[in-house]
Amino acid sequence: MEMINLLTIIGGVMLAVIGYFLKRTMDELKDTKLMASSNKSEIELLKLDYKLRFDNLSDKFDELKLTMSELIKEIKELTRRIHGG
Repeated sequence: MEMINLLTIIGGVMLAVIGYFLKRTMDELKDTKLMASSNKSEIELLKLDYKLRFDNLSDKFDELKLTMSELIKEIKELTRRIHGG
């Protein structure tokens, strides 16, 4: 009878140790899942910010191109006037 009690105690201790490490693993998994979700949200925000900045910069370059074209036309017109055209 004593051997069964000893085996029961050893089995209980083994289950307690396994349970402890299993709980720690599950807690770390939960933390990792939360961190991954947070990182995903931040990446999506960065993508959106990049796209908006790129679109804005592209618009500014288009405006600059148009302004430069108009400025070149005005310079040509002034040059023509100065040279008696």
